[in-house]
Order: sequence, then C-alpha cells, then structure tokens
Amino acid sequence: MRGKSCRYNTLLPYYPAIPPSASPAKLLSPLISLLFLPQVLAKAATVSFFNPFRRAQAEAAQGAITVQVKWGRDRFNIPIPQPSITPLATLLATLSNQTGLPVNQLKLVHKGAVLKDTSLTVSAYGITEGANLVLIGKGGDIPAPASSAPKQAAPVAKKPKQPETDSEPVLVDWIKSLVANLLDPLKPSIATFISYTSPHVTNRPAKIPAFEVLQKEHARLSELLLKALLELDGVNIQGGWDVARKERKEGVRGIQGELNRVDEAWGERKRIGA
Repeated sequence: MRGKSCRYNTLLPYYPAIPPSASPAKLLSPLISLLFLPQVLAKAATVSFFNPFRRAQAEAAQGAITVQVKWGRDRFNIPIPQPSITPLATLLATLSNQTGLPVNQLKLVHKGAVLKDTSLTVSAYGITEGANLVLIGKGGDIPAPASSAPKQAAPVAKKPKQPETDSEPVLVDWIKSLVANLLDPLKPSIATFISYTSPHVTNRPAKIPAFEVLQKEHARLSELLLKALLELDGVNIQGGWDVARKERKEGVRGIQGELNRVDEAWGERKRIGA
C-alpha cells in the first residue's frame, strides 16, 4: 500500500489551491494577460470618456467654468472648458453662432469695461465661474428683439463732441459733463422703475404697471445704460493722463452701478411672476 501510494503521488500532477475570491485575471496565463490587457484598458478609457459624470469631473479638474451672457432679454449659459488658454475670440465666435450676428459687430462688457483685445484669454480678463457678461453691438446698438423696446423713451441729450485739446483738465471736465449728460436724464425713470419692482422700497406707488410693461421698461433702461457705457469707452485719452482715465473709470462705475440696480430690482420682480 505504501508503494502504490508513492507511485500515485508521483504520477499525479500538482495543482495549487485556488481561493474562491480569485479574480478571472489571476487565472489567465501571463501570455493571455498581455494579449487582453490593452483591449481592456482601451475599453475602460472609452467608457470613461463617454461617461458624462467622469467627463465633468475631468473638465472641472482642468478649471472649466460656465459664464452667463446677457443679450437684451436673453441669457446664455456658455461653458468654457479651459479659460486659461481659451482666447476671447473663441467666446465671441460662440456667441456669434448663438445670435446669428457677425463677430465684428459684437462686444462684451465685464464689470463695466468693454473687452477689446480678443487675443487675450478669458482668464486674463478676470472672468471666473458664474461671471456675468453683457453682449452689445458695435457703436452702442443692442442686438435685442425689436419688441423689447417700448413706444415711449426718455429723452436723452445728444452726446457732445470730444474736444481736441492738449490740456488734461479740459478733458476731465468734458468727461464729467458727458457722464452727467448720459446718466442724469435716466435717473427719474430708474427711480420710478425700482419703486415698481423692488420689494425693499418704502415709497411704492399704489398702482403698479403690468408685468409686460415693466419688462419693456427694464429692456429700455438696460439698453440706454449699456449705450452710455459704450459712449464712455469711446473717449480717447492720451498716454500719461491718469486723472482723465480715473474720471472715466468713475463714470463707468456710476453707470454700471445704476445698471446693477435696475437688474437686481427686475430680478426681484421676476421671482414674483406675472
């Protein structure tokens, strides 16, 4: 019996014990593993690419942002995957496709300043996640639907011609006059509009206009204030005239502040609904 047992043990090949939890990959020979591994990795990469959740995480890791662009009464949420390398020209081309207007007729305003150099990247202009930009037309024309403008418009004085002068104080005084000429005629309408729409005012009139009327008034005021911003942007200032530039910047800040008040009040009114 002992001899037979020895021959039996000698002839029978040795098979190592395989635990139940062993994965199929561990059961493959090294040669088969090398053949199938590239295909498995390629499939995993493909699944990862077409998975929207994983793709969103990858874009977020690269600094992807989404900005909101206001165009008349319309709003566009524009995703920018890589703002640090995406030039402004790319964003304008996207907006041109959205609006159907030529790129050379579009301008973007961010925080009251017109973005002029289209070769600069989006990040170079300080545009970050959730930034609000305004899209306007060249020369102050707002590319918005014609129906957004009401029949009556507040009279705005004609823009005075910029003086040809070598004196910075003269230009500073002219900029002050220009800002007053652009903004002062609108202030009564702005105050009235806010009294109709903002829930925080204490002098609310007894009779409030209909939602559609207020909507048109908001579009009108926004258009005029945006035109005022473009007027200031078109002021030519010589190099080294820092006081004049500061005066223009203050004027832009004042007009942008009124535009923000109008937009915030209208946003509060829209939350209530028609």
